Amino acid sequence: MFRQYFLQSLYHLRENPVITWVSLLGTALSICMIMVVVITLRARTADCAPEVNRSRTLYVPNMTARPKGATDGGMNSRMSVQTGRECFKALTTPEAVTLYADVEKVRVSLPAGQKLTADMRQVDTDFWRVFQFRFLDGKPFSEADFQSALPRVVMAANVARRLFGQTDGVAGRHLLLNHVDYQVAGVVADVSMLAADSYAQLWIPYTCGTAEANTWGYNLMGPMHAAILARSAADFPAIREECERLRQRYNDAQPDYGVFYLGQPDTHFTHLYRTWAETPDTQSVVLRYVAVFLILLIVPAINLSGMTHSRMRRRMAEIGVRKAFGATGGELLRQVFVENLLLTVLAGLLGLGLSYAATFLLNGFLFGTSANAYMSGETTLTAGQLLSPWIFLAAFLFCLVMNVLSSGIPAWRASRMNIVEAINQKE
Repeated sequence: MFRQYFLQSLYHLRENPVITWVSLLGTALSICMIMVVVITLRARTADCAPEVNRSRTLYVPNMTARPKGATDGGMNSRMSVQTGRECFKALTTPEAVTLYADVEKVRVSLPAGQKLTADMRQVDTDFWRVFQFRFLDGKPFSEADFQSALPRVVMAANVARRLFGQTDGVAGRHLLLNHVDYQVAGVVADVSMLAADSYAQLWIPYTCGTAEANTWGYNLMGPMHAAILARSAADFPAIREECERLRQRYNDAQPDYGVFYLGQPDTHFTHLYRTWAETPDTQSVVLRYVAVFLILLIVPAINLSGMTHSRMRRRMAEIGVRKAFGATGGELLRQVFVENLLLTVLAGLLGLGLSYAATFLLNGFLFGTSANAYMSGETTLTAGQLLSPWIFLAAFLFCLVMNVLSSGIPAWRASRMNIVEAINQKE
């Protein structure tokens, strides 16, 4: 029976090719636009390697230093290593806390060979606990290496290939970073620039870099970020309370100035939309996304529903004839459902394919920012970031419901009409 419905549906779709293609492309583009927005959002917010713990991580990218007793003004900047150690590394509630600097450009070379420029980040040993990298060779530099300020470096696979022509057997070899000799500790899989807090092409211990000496603002300000890995998101309130206690203790030891967190530590979503001292209104951000989704769904759906409704009114006479030959109301409605299911399935698959094509073709437009404009990496996407089955299913079902209602209501009315009236029904 359903095979017959399927063949009949194909026939009717071919019978009105213009309306069919307009409906197909309209539904596909609606799903495509929804998926592009979702992919863009997921790439920045969902857990993905090496930032697999975004959902249970808190971030402190910057803070303010101002005179004690002042309620506004001050210096907005990153924190110094000293501030990070006293205010965040001393935490006992979380699983791990890492301090890491911004990405900087560095000249990489072999003593008698290849030269290139790469993106480097200064980090500590807990960086490898908070962010989960896939090591292709070697391992992270050790705590002993870090405490002894030994020149060790972890490099991304693309840098290893460009320098050594391979990723295996690179650990233990030497290279020059800004003419300083470093030994390779390990090689990791390339990191996308979309993983903004963990991205680099080279990672070195900040104890053998410039981070500790690079301070200002009474030694309160510097180049460092903090990322706090909680055992679970339920620990966030306790971590924030402990951070505040440590801040007050740290400020008590300062003679003139104190540090202020500006509402941090932030969840990953808040961290994504924070601009220095301004705490983002995340509720407004969410509402804007909801509004975009509704506009992308409802506006095309209304137009397409009108076309589908018009197409079904033209088929009133056909429905009346089928009813005259014994077709029941249930059979007529099942045929309409199968026809619209077929149309929506085709449109859904086409829309999903178009969303992937649009994401890759518009990669620079969608993911390019002022923060990564000068970096050397790529904004590559993982399979988990591309595929959002629940959002796709929701958009697909919405389009299916709209198509079924716009065609099913006229079909239901025709199935309840007198046969003569249905046959003589005019547009």
